Amino acid sequence: MASIDEVLTSISANVDAVNELQGQIEASKAQVDEVLGQLQSLGIEAAANALNVGKEQLEESSAMAAALVTKLEEARNSAEAAKHS
Repeated sequence: MASIDEVLTSISANVDAVNELQGQIEASKAQVDEVLGQLQSLGIEAAANALNVGKEQLEESSAMAAALVTKLEEARNSAEAAKHS
C-alpha cells in the first residue's frame, strides 16, 4: 500500500512535469510569434491567420496547464493535511 509520502512525491513529480510542459508550450508560442512576424512581413495573410489560431490554442493550453498546477498543488496540500492529522 502506498504511503502519504509516496502520494506527495507523486503529486510533486506531476507538478514538475506540468511546469516543464508549460515551459515547452511557451517556447512553441515564441516560435509561432517569430514565424508570424515573417509571414506578415511577406504579406502571407492566410497562413498568418491560420498560424494565429494555433497561437491562441497554445495560449489556452498554457492557461490550462497553469490551472492544472494549481489543482495539483491543492491536492498536495490536502495530502499534507492528511499526513499531519
